[in-house]
Amino acid sequence: MWTLKSTIRLFVSAWLLCLLLACGSTAHAETMYQISEEELTTLEQDLNQLAKNNETKQQLLTEQREQLEAVQKELTASKVLNEATQKSLERANQSLTELEKEARHKVQVKARQRNLWIGATALMMYAYIKGK
Repeated sequence: MWTLKSTIRLFVSAWLLCLLLACGSTAHAETMYQISEEELTTLEQDLNQLAKNNETKQQLLTEQREQLEAVQKELTASKVLNEATQKSLERANQSLTELEKEARHKVQVKARQRNLWIGATALMMYAYIKGK
């Protein structure tokens, strides 16, 4: 007599069988390759050489990063120095401009004094000549 339990068992068994058949039909065997001992030795030597090259390149990269950091620090210091120099030049230029104004003023004062003395001398000579 078929009971619900036996029907479920039959159904589960059929389902598992289908599942195993489906998985079994899609399974692939790995392809096997054979190489000689000489070829294996060559491959190992090549891998070792590549590992050495990689290590050398990594060391070089590390050195270049360190150099780049040093150059960046120098560049930053140069920028700071350049800004300080620029400010100093601006102050010097401002001082020279002020000195130039003062020098022009002194020249103008001296020119006026000279012209005043020339005028006073001319008047005194005129008065001296008229008095004779």
